[in-house]
Amino acid sequence: METNYYSTMSSVWAEEEAEEEDKKYLSSITSKEQIDVNKKGRYCLARWDDWGFFIDIWEPFVWNFKCHTKIMLPYSHHCHDWIREVLKCVFSPSTHVYFPYDDKYLCNVSLFFREKPYCLICGPPFYKKWVKVKLYDNRLIDAVTFCSGEKICTLFQEGKLGIIQMIPEITKTTCLSPVTTFRAPIDATAMHRRIHLVSWQDQLLLVQQKVGSPSIFEVWEVDFETNQFNRLLKLDGFIIFLSGQFSAATSSSLPQEKNQIYFTQGSDYDTLYTFHIGEQSLSTTKQFCVYSPPNSVPLFARSRRAKIQHNTSTNTKSDKLKKRPSRINSKRAPVDRNICIHLSQDLQREISRYLISQEAYMNFRLVCKLWRSVAPPLRWKVVVDDHAAPSYHQDSMWLLSLNQVDGLCTFYNPFRNFNGYMSNNDLVGCEIRYAKDGWLLVSKGKSLFLLEPSGKQIIHLPQNTDDYFCDIMSFSASPTNSSAWVIFGIALLNLFQVRISYLRQGDDKWTTITRDSEVPFILSSSSPVYFGEEFCVIGQYGGDVGVFGFFKDGTPYWVIHQLSELYSPPISAACRLFLVQQDQNVLHSVVVTPQHDVHVYELDFGGNVIVRLVKEVKNWLFFTSEASSIAVCGMNVNVDNAVFFPTFNTCNDYTYYSMEDVAFKVLKDNCTDKTQQKELLNRVWIRCELTKN
Repeated sequence: METNYYSTMSSVWAEEEAEEEDKKYLSSITSKEQIDVNKKGRYCLARWDDWGFFIDIWEPFVWNFKCHTKIMLPYSHHCHDWIREVLKCVFSPSTHVYFPYDDKYLCNVSLFFREKPYCLICGPPFYKKWVKVKLYDNRLIDAVTFCSGEKICTLFQEGKLGIIQMIPEITKTTCLSPVTTFRAPIDATAMHRRIHLVSWQDQLLLVQQKVGSPSIFEVWEVDFETNQFNRLLKLDGFIIFLSGQFSAATSSSLPQEKNQIYFTQGSDYDTLYTFHIGEQSLSTTKQFCVYSPPNSVPLFARSRRAKIQHNTSTNTKSDKLKKRPSRINSKRAPVDRNICIHLSQDLQREISRYLISQEAYMNFRLVCKLWRSVAPPLRWKVVVDDHAAPSYHQDSMWLLSLNQVDGLCTFYNPFRNFNGYMSNNDLVGCEIRYAKDGWLLVSKGKSLFLLEPSGKQIIHLPQNTDDYFCDIMSFSASPTNSSAWVIFGIALLNLFQVRISYLRQGDDKWTTITRDSEVPFILSSSSPVYFGEEFCVIGQYGGDVGVFGFFKDGTPYWVIHQLSELYSPPISAACRLFLVQQDQNVLHSVVVTPQHDVHVYELDFGGNVIVRLVKEVKNWLFFTSEASSIAVCGMNVNVDNAVFFPTFNTCNDYTYYSMEDVAFKVLKDNCTDKTQQKELLNRVWIRCELTKN
């Protein structure tokens, strides 16, 4: 008995001794000091909450920005290589151990490397060594902590997820859980501009930005109970920040920040872009600013100027509408003495938007003249090119947008500045990929179909094999205008390879081929244009044009016209590019610079390739968007020689670019601040006339 007692006591004393040694070790590597985070040779690879992970020459350490507490991490022979080899550094809180100074929690540090099938983790209680954890494979895309730091989720190139289970004493045992059985909705072979895992409270989100759609983000929520990803069209109470490999989510209750993703492009931290998920719009913002200290991760901060503007502004949207009379018709529409006088015009428009049934909508229009003006007729008929009628009325050009939730189509007329609405249950959950001659090319998951909305004609197309088999798509002609139409889609595999899918009239399945590009080629967001029996695709960098067509024997070909050195001024990578066919023999490229300057070039692919800067296109109007671009001649409006985009200014007035005045304008008035514009995405221009039901 005595022996057992002494044995037990010896074990207890040994544990206490070891604990004392550990405490001494922790004390020896811990200090209170003020450091210069911008010191030359000192790199900050990650920041989370109050903690930052630094490498100073060959010494790794974590430092608390608030408490100024520095903890030296174990030395590694490869420390000097981590600066260029680390793909992602992930912080996670240690909820079981609290820091002895100022009662602050400790943190775990996880390093994920490029093309290495493992990660290194170091953490409390004593930060004695780096633990190597084997990963699923070496093609890691991103990693993020979630579940209050208890887990780290990893995302690999094939779309598979892995879970690293964190435990209080990270030095004892940490392992990668079995890979989940479901995959992320990403194209495993095609290029993406961004793929991020983002953690918000108990939610794990996938945010991706595809090549070919540089301004459009998709947000998916991971549901581990059902083993699937659910598409989010609304962010509840939080906003997302993205810059390079850095991603973060934070709470926000401000109305002007609702449903926003804030991001930078490339290494440009001076311009912060805003993508609005609900309305699918792109703009620049001054609400936040990006601080990027030397050798450090980017930091987002609320702009002081934006704060002042927010706190001092008391004008509501309805107040602004009252102060700013319509520029088209300054006379107020007569209102009957009924409920109309008690409702603002904005509220009346909102009411009309949700009257889905035809009967309810028509009853709404019968209430008074004002309600008829805010609720135009629902149906349209397609305007077909006719040499006998060379001019088009101002009511024939519309910007069409689609609400994926309820299938509600919104038609915006820039010349009359009002909206019309039409519901179509066939479009619920769909995305409009292209529009031409009154027909829409629509995708819904793996299904694609052609739709003529006025008569609700549908041509179902063979199902493709992947959710993301094409980044941008178009078709040669509508089924009613041609008996040999072709649908074309393209995705970028790498800088020198594209994946092309096409379907010819009568085919029972898609043909998919891979083609090499002789020069580096990056897809822009502009839809392909069918020009001279070929599909033309403009490249994002330099304005090169890829051409896809068929030889006489039916063999497909893909060539690239190298135009980058022919543009003057040269095209930067940050420009937005569109192709517009003026008539059967003339093709134009429209270039929009980050400074919102617009240049129009005429392209000639004859014997000698020519790129000519165009100063005017008399009697023509160019209507340009990501999903469709149209050139129209002889419209019966008071504007010509202009380029129309789906753009609005900060007051929600429609803006267009006048080639004559070399400036963006709001109807007849110059924009006061042309840099603060909002561009609506996923919109198509259509030529049609609204008719009564």
